[in-house]
Amino acid sequence: MYRHRKHNEQKHNHNLPNDNNDHNEEYSAEFYPTRDVFYTDTTSDKSHATGIVIGYVALFFSLFSLFLMPVLFGIIGIAIGIYSVTKGHSTLGYTAIGFGLFSVIVTIFYNLLIVLSAIL
Repeated sequence: MYRHRKHNEQKHNHNLPNDNNDHNEEYSAEFYPTRDVFYTDTTSDKSHATGIVIGYVALFFSLFSLFLMPVLFGIIGIAIGIYSVTKGHSTLGYTAIGFGLFSVIVTIFYNLLIVLSAIL
């Protein structure tokens, strides 16, 4: 493997302009960019547990909507599922949204099919 080597005449000497060049001081601390961003842990155990409970409540409403009052409980499950997703529990939230949408759509099409079959 070829490695490029600098010759001595190619090296640059970065001395600061000074009257006497016998000072060999390190200036890296003064030129180092400071970072004023402080990261804090905003999620506590209480809020994490609350988010999980909200996700399971959304999932309960969505699954319960498959058996009783599908449109009402499905919409409630979808709304709470969206709230759960915004709180950071995407798996529970998206599952609740999926079951709620399935329940609402199947119920609407099933009732529409019954009405159309009665008319025709």
